[in-house]
Amino acid sequence: MADALMGVTETSAAGLDVIGSVVQSYLQQESKMLPLITNYSNLVVKGAKTVQIPRSGGFSVGSKDENTSVDSQVITYATDEIALTDHRVVQFLLEDIANEQAVPAIVEDALMKAGKDMARDVDQIVINELELTSESTPDHRVAYIGAAIAEADILAARQALIVQNIDPNELFMAINPVQETAMLKITNFIDASKYGGGVPLFSGEIGKVFGVRVIVHNDIESLKTLMWHPSALGYAAQLSMRVQREYDLKELAWRYSLDHLFGKKQLDSGKRAYLIGTDA
Repeated sequence: MADALMGVTETSAAGLDVIGSVVQSYLQQESKMLPLITNYSNLVVKGAKTVQIPRSGGFSVGSKDENTSVDSQVITYATDEIALTDHRVVQFLLEDIANEQAVPAIVEDALMKAGKDMARDVDQIVINELELTSESTPDHRVAYIGAAIAEADILAARQALIVQNIDPNELFMAINPVQETAMLKITNFIDASKYGGGVPLFSGEIGKVFGVRVIVHNDIESLKTLMWHPSALGYAAQLSMRVQREYDLKELAWRYSLDHLFGKKQLDSGKRAYLIGTDA
């Protein structure tokens, strides 16, 4: 039996799987928003088009009187449905001559840049969904009291979320760089460098105000501020970052494709997030 040779053809699929895993990790690291929402990807099963997220009310606590029976209670469950419909993709063609004559590892560099752009794309999708806060009583979309974010705005948003039985120390706030100066001037703002105790920081985190962790994000509009609890938005990935390629003979080039499939949904009728600003 002749020796069998393993070359690029045989190993390219494995190589792309490794690259895809690296790009997926890169996307997770580059995204500022994904770590700040609830990930339900573990609930996605093969063939599913949606993910059902159960939610329920609670019980009423009563007293037990002597010689008096206690009535049992019922919890009513409802569901929030996450549709797995966001299929995002980036493709590019790399000509043979460009690949051969390029000094840097151009494929790896291009894939990393594509991964970074896809992380930015995911963040924008998450931000847009978080902005779909409740407009019913109580309204979770309120204009700034003044021209920029102020202490009174933060306290009002914080109170509205505490009323929803949310721990204020688990809240996040996102602002545009334009609003950063106004935030830094707030008396009760604590710079992240002064946390102490080696507290790990989220990407873009600049500090806390009234226990709410504040991040700066370019994709937040300059006249908007978001405050939310991680449970405000559900995210579920059905297809993790995938990297594929095929040869285009007409172009004498490899076509590279990156794509991933996921869904997102504002949960609990938009009561776990708060939108402040002139454009709210």
